[in-house]
Amino acid sequence: MTILGAIGLPMLLAYLLVAADLRPDLSELKPAQPSPDESTVLIGWPELDKTDRHSMAVLGRRVRMLGYMMDGYKPSREGDPVDIFILLPEAGQLLHPAHRIPNQMIEIWLTRPASFQYRELVWVSGVLDRSPGRPESDKAMYALTNAIVDRAAERDIKRWFTP
Repeated sequence: MTILGAIGLPMLLAYLLVAADLRPDLSELKPAQPSPDESTVLIGWPELDKTDRHSMAVLGRRVRMLGYMMDGYKPSREGDPVDIFILLPEAGQLLHPAHRIPNQMIEIWLTRPASFQYRELVWVSGVLDRSPGRPESDKAMYALTNAIVDRAAERDIKRWFTP
């Protein structure tokens, strides 16, 4: 019984911590409706796969995306003003950090500094383009320049996107 308690209790605690910290994965969501702003295109994470050489429809255009705010290439402290951060489709969990896959990472270059909020769900609008990153590196393949960031709510996911 002692062995069961010694193994089972930590496993149960780890499960509860991870379950309490889960956030929705946005990587497969597609826009359910167009952006309310005619000059900005609402895109989902699957559309980044369509921005190859043959289909450059959204590159160079102002887009709006939903994602999770993560550290840039250097660690940032909670609440510090930042000019750049990384946007990811998943937030990771307390015991398992988010995957940093170059074609699912976007460098966000802000027009004015914003308060850094690790793993915060945010809306970001800016001009989408390729970054100098390479698929085999740990750098983002995409960048949003002249970007602005706004807080988002989980209800925005169901309102604006479909699986």
